[in-house]
Amino acid sequence: MQELRQDPITGRWVVIAPLRSERPKEFVDQGVPDFEIDVRKCPFCPGNEHMTPPEVYAVRPKDTKPDAPGWLIRVVPNKFPAFSMERFPLRESSLFVKRPAFGYHEVIIHSSDHSKDLASMPTEHLVKLVDVYRRRFIHMSSDTGIKHVHLIMNQGRESGASLEHPHSQIFGLPIIPAGIQDELGGSLWFKESRKDCVFCWMLEEERKARERVFFENEHFLALAPFASRFPFEIWVVPKRHSPGFTTIESGEIEGLAMMLSRVISAYNQKLGRPSHNFFIHSSPCDGRDYSYFHWHVEIFPRMFIMGAFEFGTQIMINPTAPERAVEMLMK
Repeated sequence: MQELRQDPITGRWVVIAPLRSERPKEFVDQGVPDFEIDVRKCPFCPGNEHMTPPEVYAVRPKDTKPDAPGWLIRVVPNKFPAFSMERFPLRESSLFVKRPAFGYHEVIIHSSDHSKDLASMPTEHLVKLVDVYRRRFIHMSSDTGIKHVHLIMNQGRESGASLEHPHSQIFGLPIIPAGIQDELGGSLWFKESRKDCVFCWMLEEERKARERVFFENEHFLALAPFASRFPFEIWVVPKRHSPGFTTIESGEIEGLAMMLSRVISAYNQKLGRPSHNFFIHSSPCDGRDYSYFHWHVEIFPRMFIMGAFEFGTQIMINPTAPERAVEMLMK
């Protein structure tokens, strides 16, 4: 059984998920190039729908059947989940607190094409994908047992992906992660002390300086954050103040799709198609007022391996200044 265990010193939660060790690992053999993997054995390719749990949502023509070829985007429960839908109460023993890791863990298969990353998808397909993100956010947020929804993408061997076929994962969590709590705390402090949203303030200042702005469209600004943790880290921030990703509007969906494509294309062209990650930071869905928060997307390529200093202190050492990163990506 998956478990959430709380560190009695820091209060941070850890997921103990033995099932995750059973995942297929396409990238284990470092001597086999990614493109030589046999797509006939890929559980995310058309014709192999029987290799995944039954789909919970799909974008497909009306004349096609569930769990059969013909789909454009497919959403399935993770076969090796970190979280389970079983609901059990919190259990405590002295300072040691643990609970079953109740929650959602789904896989969003981006397309039926094994080789299409976000940069090579047609805009209209990427718009559909972002809309699927929104729909799954709304679905999980409606569950009263869920406090936070978190979406991630791992692309490539070094990103943490176990399968090559491009996909995202979305989690419905019964807790608010420590990293989100840190952002909430900073946002609330800024709102109370400066009477403004820290993200809105940041957007205004970055647009004036133009030192770290990578790209801008009608609805979003893509920038290298002032205190970037990783080389070539980019944040995509909506210009319209909004706490939660679920409130994204139709025009903004297209704007975000274009931004994701633009950033990943730059990574591919300037950095040699590196493995990369992104995640969406949205306000919690526990019913409290988070009007001071501002949702956003954080993207970064996997350019270096974290060392003992970073793990031990949680202070990142970034060898590429954000100003230089933007300059290199825009050349």
